[in-house]
Amino acid sequence: MTEWAAFALPVLAAVATITILGLPIALALGLRGFAAPLVTVPAAFAVLAVSSIAADLTGVPWSLLPPLALSAVLAVALFALRRWIGAGRGAAPRAGRAVDETRRGLLVTLGAAAIGGAAIAALLAAGIRSPGAVSQTFDAGFHLNAVRYILDSGTASPLAMELTSPGSASFYPTLWHGFTALVVQLCAPLGGFVTIPVATNAVLFTTTAVVWPIGVVALGRAIAGPSTRVAVVSGALATAFPNFPLYLSGYGVLYPNVLALALMPYVLVAGLRILDLGAARRAIPLRGAATWLLFLGALGAAVLAHPNVIHALVVWGAFPVLAAAIRAVLGRRVTGRSGAREPARLPRWARALLAVLGVVAYAGAAAAAWITGRTSDNAWMGRYYPRDAVGQILDSTPGLVGGAWAVSALIVLGAVIAWRTPRLRWAIGSAAGLALLYFVADGFPTSDWRTLITGPWYNDPRRLAALIPFGAIPLAVLSGSAAWAMLGPGLRRFASMRATRPVLRTRVLAACTVVLLIAVGQAGAQPAREKLRESYDVGLAVVLSDDELALLDRLDESVPEGDRIANNPLNGSGLGYALADREVLFPHAGGSYDPRSYELVSSLVPEPERACTLADELDVDFVLDFGQDFIFKDDPRREKPFEEMHDLDRSPILTEVDREGDARLFRIAC
Repeated sequence: MTEWAAFALPVLAAVATITILGLPIALALGLRGFAAPLVTVPAAFAVLAVSSIAADLTGVPWSLLPPLALSAVLAVALFALRRWIGAGRGAAPRAGRAVDETRRGLLVTLGAAAIGGAAIAALLAAGIRSPGAVSQTFDAGFHLNAVRYILDSGTASPLAMELTSPGSASFYPTLWHGFTALVVQLCAPLGGFVTIPVATNAVLFTTTAVVWPIGVVALGRAIAGPSTRVAVVSGALATAFPNFPLYLSGYGVLYPNVLALALMPYVLVAGLRILDLGAARRAIPLRGAATWLLFLGALGAAVLAHPNVIHALVVWGAFPVLAAAIRAVLGRRVTGRSGAREPARLPRWARALLAVLGVVAYAGAAAAAWITGRTSDNAWMGRYYPRDAVGQILDSTPGLVGGAWAVSALIVLGAVIAWRTPRLRWAIGSAAGLALLYFVADGFPTSDWRTLITGPWYNDPRRLAALIPFGAIPLAVLSGSAAWAMLGPGLRRFASMRATRPVLRTRVLAACTVVLLIAVGQAGAQPAREKLRESYDVGLAVVLSDDELALLDRLDESVPEGDRIANNPLNGSGLGYALADREVLFPHAGGSYDPRSYELVSSLVPEPERACTLADELDVDFVLDFGQDFIFKDDPRREKPFEEMHDLDRSPILTEVDREGDARLFRIAC
């Protein structure tokens, strides 16, 4: 319990970083109420992304100073232009339970987001079990080592990542890693508790329990309107889909994907405002220019978190774009400044022309994204039964054991409501489009047409299952809000019957309703939580066993600073870089390194004299031996470069200097 209390420090550091970088920009635009956090979050990540590139180009080491400076410059510039691009006038709030953009409205909406955030945080804590837990998955080593690389190199630019290709920088989305490095730096003066694994988990908690639920509440309001019940229902539904963010937090482990998808609702809200769909313009008052700034900033941040979010946005957005185009061609009314529907200012022919051009441009952009963003097929294929894939989609827990049928019922009811509301029918198309991607990946074997459709996600059903909530949440919010509206009068009447304090009883009943809604959402969470526990379970020793972790914890006592260590990245020893701050030859199994490094580890036993020569050339003094229990089983392509790295105690040039169980550290003594 003590370590979880201390864990609050890095989480607060992460939240504070987002606030101090994004809030000045929101305030410069004159935003109040829920519009302020809606802009603050993506603005902070956009600042982090842009400043990481700018700092590298100008030779400024990565720290909080570059993003702070950029945030201040943007805030001053936006304040100067505030008259033209600041907050707009929203529609007058409706009577009853409508939430206006005041301090109370802000507290209500943030409180609603906190409902889902608290549930997600509790599930995450139960899954990882320790603030310093290391994910026992293949990519965990890369992501943790990437944070160490940023701290050592002083650059967080996505254009300068050389961890897996020393001397040959290549593009890699580093927004997650740069953010995590800042958390490490900010907490460093306060003690050694905040290691890279702790900071990584703090950013994971912040992303899933703060960034994500705020975005979901914003999306729910943009679909169903700015009311208290919509906000609360949206907050509760932020944790109703186990595939995201819970399952994806342990799968892979795909930290950049988690951040990109957590930012996706902000892009969707801005897009709906631009297209004037749903209740977006009534829910959040922004001028047109500010809306475009939100859209571009959130889009840029999400893309630099992970580029494949573009493809998810393309699929989700195709139906709103088409709906807006049809409305323009038919000359239908739009939302005016007062919030009422009124004729558009442009003549019908001009609107129709712009609509056609917009659809053509969208289709061209989508085609370009699909052509340039295709990846390879993978070994984690689907079940190859279309009927089973449909069943997985219908039970709201695709790819997981069990089902959340209560959530499925909400989605179906929401689809009925959307269909009976012509201006919201596009929401059904968005949900169906994302579900179709999973259906193709999970229901059919490898083929060219399957890769053509789902290639941007490696044809991986698990990644695509994480997209389904983005189509399902708007529908579930519609039905949850409608159900609340129907049950509300009955609850109030029941509370007033023979009650001395009917207001208090009404609030208690409302709270019970929220708890029930959260419980309904948790119906399918257990399988995802178990998968999360497995991916962080040291007892499984997929990446690091307890003995190996213990050896790495004291590695800096045996290996002087500046010395290099030969290792086999297939068994987790590459994490010596992130956990012990000692340079290793192979920080990741999927890299392209100096050929002499591979020759060195292959010659330690059969050719010790050659190994001595290479060790001297590469300045390697130690060898980590974590055995032959590899992350990937029976993978000859990955194992071949390291197939001679075994029985190291037979090498005459190696002297054991530390051991913990079967984990050993050798010194090269030539």
